[in-house]
Amino acid sequence: MTSKTNATFGPILFPFTGSTVGGSHISAFHLARSLAADHGIKGIVLAAPASNVARQAAEMGLDVHSTGDAPAKARDPVADIARLSRRVRTLKSYGPGAIVHCNDIWSLQSWGIAGRMLGLPLVYHHRALLRMRWFDRALVRQSQGIITISDSCRHDLGFLPANYVRCVLNPFPDPMLEPPKGWQEEFRAHAPEDAEPILIGFIGNFQFRKRPDFFLDVCAAIAAREPRARFVIFGRERNFQSGDLESRAADLGIANRLILAGFRSPPEMNIATLDILLAPAFGEPFGRTLVEALLLGVPFVATDDAGHSEIVARWSGGILVEPHATVDEFADAAMRVLAEPKDVILSLDARRKVAEELSPRTHAARIMDVYRNISGARG
Repeated sequence: MTSKTNATFGPILFPFTGSTVGGSHISAFHLARSLAADHGIKGIVLAAPASNVARQAAEMGLDVHSTGDAPAKARDPVADIARLSRRVRTLKSYGPGAIVHCNDIWSLQSWGIAGRMLGLPLVYHHRALLRMRWFDRALVRQSQGIITISDSCRHDLGFLPANYVRCVLNPFPDPMLEPPKGWQEEFRAHAPEDAEPILIGFIGNFQFRKRPDFFLDVCAAIAAREPRARFVIFGRERNFQSGDLESRAADLGIANRLILAGFRSPPEMNIATLDILLAPAFGEPFGRTLVEALLLGVPFVATDDAGHSEIVARWSGGILVEPHATVDEFADAAMRVLAEPKDVILSLDARRKVAEELSPRTHAARIMDVYRNISGARG
């Protein structure tokens, strides 16, 4: 049910330019849902027709309006200039109370300028670790409301005064706090005879910085010590293809113990299958997967870097290894956690407190404060 509101602004427009759905999109969609449910503020996703972004937003029950553009594969200032007048007309059609909420630097370049030309309040939500070159700094400075999702991301915006930026943690709606019984059944066929498998997982796109190749090297080291270990990879192909990972697993002698499960949603159900999650990625802005794991009570081992460091410092739920830890050091950490998982898993009460801290209602209330401030400043 949608709440009534006395807000003098709205709708909130969430423009996106690409097709691929990531954590920033999911967080923005949950925000849009909570704005409607808890504050009576309508959120509208502007996306390329037939894109994964448009499809996912629609599946989550959001209003999705077409941008009329093909999904962008790279930033293209020339194309943005050519489309500027059309984008101005599009934003103008939503009325003078609209707020343009950009969730990445691409949409800020593509739609932020059009919003500013109309005098609409502009929010930039900084959700990635980026090199902020002079042009990007200029884009960010035109925003009246600037939000970041972690202290690590805040460092990118060091060129701005501290009071210009507000840190708001991403929302995690209705988190699963305990893995459902029997969820590992699908993978029991891969178990050794007369033994329960120990499922060790990787969840993420197959990017260089996520290091799925390093994960496989760690798996080989674990396999030499634990015959019950089986390894599961969930994710989409990016820099690495599935064939690349299969070939590496074969070279390491663990091909018969590896399951390439592909991309599956919702991600927390992937985590629920695991006995331990390994997250060797560098440069995570915050890391939804680690938070979902700690909420589920699934222990993890992760690199002590960027958002991973912040998550463990704030809540624990797993252990960290040095960013340049060797394969054996990473494997040692995993074996220690598997031996005594209760040493790192949060209690159910602690997980409930984290869930409340990260609820969409809490998140939307903090974002509404930003909207009110910039709308009031304009008035």
